[in-house]
Amino acid sequence: MKAIMAFALFGLLSCSATVKNLDVEQFAGAVSGGARIVDVRTPEEFAEGYIPGAVNVDWNGGNFLSGIDAKFDGKEPLYVYCRSGRRSAAAAKALSKAGYKVCNLLGGYEAWTAAGKAIDQDFKYAAELIPAGETVPDFELNDIEGKPVRLSDFRGKAIVLVFWASWCPDCRAEIPELKAMHEESDPASVQFVSVSFDRDFDTLRQFVAENNLPGIQLFDPAGKKESKVGEAFGVKWIPSLYLIDAEGKVALSTVMAWKVADALGGKLPLQGKRDALCSDESCALETPAILTTPQRP
Repeated sequence: MKAIMAFALFGLLSCSATVKNLDVEQFAGAVSGGARIVDVRTPEEFAEGYIPGAVNVDWNGGNFLSGIDAKFDGKEPLYVYCRSGRRSAAAAKALSKAGYKVCNLLGGYEAWTAAGKAIDQDFKYAAELIPAGETVPDFELNDIEGKPVRLSDFRGKAIVLVFWASWCPDCRAEIPELKAMHEESDPASVQFVSVSFDRDFDTLRQFVAENNLPGIQLFDPAGKKESKVGEAFGVKWIPSLYLIDAEGKVALSTVMAWKVADALGGKLPLQGKRDALCSDESCALETPAILTTPQRP
């Protein structure tokens, strides 16, 4: 209740009939509080990544105000942004004139990403993953001890299922988040299962040991391109993650670890923009990364 009241007060103080310009940190506070966010860039720009929770209404697409009216009721403040802040400034003025309370992000999406704030790339990279509500297929793979494991072995628990590889830079980058999630989750109710597309079993086993990776670590010797398991789950890019409920249905499918953390209720530091999610081993690292678990706030 206090969080809701705090956000409501923030909205009243920050947005009014006249446009309020917010810096990145102020805008981020609104995002974390559940603000109604409008991305006024083109659909093509939006598809490359967007601020979490944003709804796309193209300022230059024609009938902008009609598009806004169709998606928002006008009772809550709108937080708008574009690429650099110019289009959103114009959009904010139009919205204010139409009676909306509006806040505009100074510097736009460029300022947001430059500050290392989280973005959502699921529109582009998670399009072929199994959607929420569908039952996941079962599969069997060996763990790093050579023991066969079936996904259905964990029915009755929520499952965080991760598709990854040690050669994938973005997979390495999200390991601290996964470790933090694992530490904060109840092992009686949440099981972490990772499927590696590493080509070499010994390389995987060494990487898991050196980095103390948590959960059940499975090895798919087919590799990413030929993996029947990956194909069944619609994995085109890694890392790809699923949150599966106790009945075996998809609760969330994403390429962003912070979304899983949010769904689990964790309070983890959000990661910034992923430079290039891996579609194959062309994005392999030549030297290993140094991985550490981030400090909790």
